[in-house]
Amino acid sequence: MAQYSRRVNVQDLKPGMILEEILELSIDYASLDPDSLNFVQTIFRGTSAVVVDDSGTRHVRIDQLQPFDQIQSIVDISSDLIIARVIPGTAQYLEQRGILACKVSERSAGARSAGGQAEDIEEPHVVMHQLPTLEGVAVASEEARKLHEIKKVQIKHFLDTLETALQNRNQSSGVVEEMLDQGRRGVYSSKGVESMVDEIMQEGSAPAMKAIAGLKCSDQTYTHCTDTSVILQECYTDIIRRTGRAPNIASERSTLIAGFMHDIGKSEVPKEILDSASRYTPDSREMTLLRNHATYGARILEEMGMGSSTINVAHYHHVKKDGTLLTSYPDAKYDQVLPLTRLASVVDVYQALIGNRRYKRNWVPAKAMEYLLRLRGSEFDERMLDQFLDSMGRFPIGSLVRLSTGDLAFVFMIAPRDHLDRPIVAVVENAAGELLTHHSLLDLMLEPDIVAEEAIDHYAHYSKTEDQAYDIFTSIRID
Repeated sequence: MAQYSRRVNVQDLKPGMILEEILELSIDYASLDPDSLNFVQTIFRGTSAVVVDDSGTRHVRIDQLQPFDQIQSIVDISSDLIIARVIPGTAQYLEQRGILACKVSERSAGARSAGGQAEDIEEPHVVMHQLPTLEGVAVASEEARKLHEIKKVQIKHFLDTLETALQNRNQSSGVVEEMLDQGRRGVYSSKGVESMVDEIMQEGSAPAMKAIAGLKCSDQTYTHCTDTSVILQECYTDIIRRTGRAPNIASERSTLIAGFMHDIGKSEVPKEILDSASRYTPDSREMTLLRNHATYGARILEEMGMGSSTINVAHYHHVKKDGTLLTSYPDAKYDQVLPLTRLASVVDVYQALIGNRRYKRNWVPAKAMEYLLRLRGSEFDERMLDQFLDSMGRFPIGSLVRLSTGDLAFVFMIAPRDHLDRPIVAVVENAAGELLTHHSLLDLMLEPDIVAEEAIDHYAHYSKTEDQAYDIFTSIRID
């Protein structure tokens, strides 16, 4: 995978790019005031600045800058810095702070298979640490306050993508259904899925789609594939970032495709069985057909010429660490299961828990997380499960939580690993049970006396309509 650098205007920054230098700044940096000085020394710590004075230009360590210095550029930006990895909201944040142009690196797309998919997905090998800049921040500290400003911009961007994300989710489910219907007619193609994946990546809607998965009901096949795909891709990306690497766009695309197509073998299962409300017995004909979908899927994807990682996900996402379990199929050695597939196995079960089934009600995300923990070591790779839990948080985004004040709030950003009860929330109902019409972000890392105490079943609590909780969540507007 080739990597190259180029100049881009700040508004053209895209997720997946890596900041290498700040090339152009606004007039605010012609004479540093205390606010601008504090900003560059906090956000770009460990870097250097090119300072202009009467004698010309000189390189100065960022921590040695003085008030009234004139900055021409910022160089030596380490990829370990939070700000170095462009994510949704980075462009808006930097533009607001007077950053005009940057030098970035990005990776060019790799070779594609006959099915149009990158041949290899960079595997999310298990790592045992988080990015150091995200951990060890003290509650109510100055560093927590500075990080809050970055988080707030990201959350506003997230809110802006919710409407598009719902449209993408609905459209994606239709694409999956059409793909399976065509398969029943003997016609297999990845074109519809790939086009949908490209749209999701262009819109940057995957994070919001992941949250919607926990707020709205899903069917047991088509929306299941959509939700599994975006959750898998978002967790995969987060795990790669935790290694200190930047996930490449081709791998992110291939991960989404793998998620969308992981159940393509169900095209060999009659639709009336797939859509049935019945729970089949383990030895029934219907259950045998359903269990064979993984083997069918691997064969179909091989015939389509899809990448090896996509085939592995489809073939082995039901293989458990303990292969003697009735829920483990087909017969395979666990070392045949790629790390990405082990992650997909966790995500598949998680989505099945939070998604709707005709024979059961859906669980809220936090309850599903507690259940997955009980399967650690038997069904799932322990360390991959831990990585999934770290990525999703104790209270995943979209969770309804009760605060220690008695208020109810929706989670908009998960808590740091060492402060799991301190996510960023928006209060929607006060302790007296009154719904609020005005909302503001409450970063519990800045509120030493308030924590999130427990998850609330938002389907049961807001039950006037099937989508009441989702409607409340999407009505929130941040000042």
